[in-house]
Amino acid sequence: MSIKVPFEQRIPQIEIDLRGPQGNVFYLFRVGQKLAHQLGMDWDLIFKRMANGDYVQAVRIFDAYFGQYVTMYVSEELREELA
Repeated sequence: MSIKVPFEQRIPQIEIDLRGPQGNVFYLFRVGQKLAHQLGMDWDLIFKRMANGDYVQAVRIFDAYFGQYVTMYVSEELREELA
């Protein structure tokens, strides 16, 4: 027999629907800033990378840093651009 404490994820899974009001880059900036702080990441670096390109690039960078914690729902068009 083994005794275990249930694993609690430090950061709860977040869902963002990029097809609606949450789909603008400023919303991603706000969520990214909050997550970076919670995870001890360098938000200034992440922000500079996200803000340096277009919307598709910002989504890619956001996903690279926070994809483990965030599920993003996208339109077919955006999915094709991200591929």
